[in-house]
Amino acid sequence: MSIFGQCNSSKSSTSRMSYLNQKRKPSLSTIKSNESFESSTKHKFGLVYVEICEKYNTRPVPWVKCNGKTNSIEILGDRMKTDEWLAAMEALSTDTSTHYIRIKNKRYTEHLAKNYETFNSAVGAPKNVLAVTTVYVVRLIATSIHEVLINTTALVCLELENVIFDEQALETLIAGIDTNQTIQHLSLAYSRIGNEACLTLCRTLRDKPNIRSVDLSGCCLNRESAASGLLNVIKKQQVKRHEECWAHSLRHRIANPDIMHGLRRLTLNDNTAIGDAGVADLFESLKDDYYVKAVDLQNCGLTDRGAQLALSTLMINDTLVVLDVRKNSNISSAMLEAIMTRLYENNVKKTETKKWKWTKLGRENVYESSCTLLAR
Repeated sequence: MSIFGQCNSSKSSTSRMSYLNQKRKPSLSTIKSNESFESSTKHKFGLVYVEICEKYNTRPVPWVKCNGKTNSIEILGDRMKTDEWLAAMEALSTDTSTHYIRIKNKRYTEHLAKNYETFNSAVGAPKNVLAVTTVYVVRLIATSIHEVLINTTALVCLELENVIFDEQALETLIAGIDTNQTIQHLSLAYSRIGNEACLTLCRTLRDKPNIRSVDLSGCCLNRESAASGLLNVIKKQQVKRHEECWAHSLRHRIANPDIMHGLRRLTLNDNTAIGDAGVADLFESLKDDYYVKAVDLQNCGLTDRGAQLALSTLMINDTLVVLDVRKNSNISSAMLEAIMTRLYENNVKKTETKKWKWTKLGRENVYESSCTLLAR
């Protein structure tokens, strides 16, 4: 073949390859990974994350998201592999400036995979075992969050949703919460921490006036958690707030309870074992509390007896903006209507009512208000 023919053949081959490359579309995972990479480089955490991924010879995954505008990190863990968790958590452990961190699993798993405590064993786990359900990964998450909590100067919102922790991981996490002074909203929703861990957490929360909102929905809590642990948090903070109000009244003559620190919202949805007995003392304590603004008790095993206790609390305490007892199948529609009517009467003329929303939007409201406080 002549040189000319070889050139033509080469050009033809090159043009065919060019055409095929133009026709071949990138996969969805590749597009998402590229988008994740581009967005990561605009966030301080993202820059560190990209560097660590390069160190481990991996790519940033699309399930690790960071947003520079809202200064937030969100990790959807169901599809992440063990090595991807290692890179993400190593990067997260160095973060000191993010306002909002959220780690969430969408799939519901019954139990923790306790046979995988090391990196090698977690990597070699069967395909039907999610990496995020292994002991190695949950301890990795807890250790990373602990480092953030003890070093951060900016974190106001922490959500660890549907993450099953073992006892050691929970101890690590609670130790970090005990040290932290910036966090204002804490969610362990559907992490099923149980009563013992809840009581340990409550002993920490009693002395944490910086935390304004706690979500323990679906955490397998019962009467003891509500009647002992959470009640003690409210009572001890109530005493401290009274002392603070007294000091303010001496200095400024008028004490404003709305500027006091401490718990303002308590969310306990989907803890069906709490029951009427679990909320009886809680409602009794709220009659004299003018600081807590919202209590969420959807699907908590309440009956008309518990609803009557809620109503009697609202008859005395007109500062509660939300007392949500919906989705309790044993509460009659008449009793639920009476509670809603009383809530409306208590709050219809108050401007602060708009600051508090129902459970579904509670997190966004807390996060927005927290960011506003930081901006000031």
